[in-house]
Formats: sequence, C-alpha cells, structure tokens
Amino acid sequence: MNRKKKIIKLGRTGFSLIELMFLNESSRNIVTAANDAQYALEQIKAQSFSNIPAYISNYSPAQFTNLPNENITFPGPAYTATLDTITAQITWNERNAARTLAITTRCAQ
Repeated sequence: MNRKKKIIKLGRTGFSLIELMFLNESSRNIVTAANDAQYALEQIKAQSFSNIPAYISNYSPAQFTNLPNENITFPGPAYTATLDTITAQITWNERNAARTLAITTRCAQ
C-alpha cells in the first residue's frame, strides 16, 4: 500500500509549456468563434421579423476570416408565426482538426 502511494505522488502534475500554448490558442479561437457567431446573430436580430428567413438564406459567410478556414452556417432554423429559433454554427480548422461552436437565439415578433 505504501508503495502505491509513492507512485501516485511521483506522477506527472501540471502542464508543459507547449501544452499551455496549445490551450491558450484553443481558448482564443473559441472566444473568437463565439464573438463571430454573436455578431451574426445580432445582425439577424436587427432585421424585421418577417425578413429574417430571407436574410438568413442570403447571408454572406465570406465576411468571417478571423480563424483558419472559418465558415458560418445556420443549420435548421425554426420559423413560426411569433418565434424564430436560429442557430449560428461556426466551423474552423485548428491544428489540422475541424472545430465547431454553435450558439442559438430566439427572435420574437
């Protein structure tokens, strides 16, 4: 039992400098993606309620270039007579892997 405790205590603790750099980059990218999604949703909310479906279908995703291969989509918006549910989904590449962040909002008439 004593031997097992010593092995656990001698185990690796903390992060290396490289790991911290990658975590910092990932955190910055998530914040950037969240800001971009929020910006797009604020533009949509600024539209008149009846114009939201047309605005989304014609939205120009090329305006986002803050992240590598960044793209914005609005998957499965739900439109009703009094409430629209819109999701802004941001995708980008990070260290040769695809990342995604989605934010949903509702617009009431």
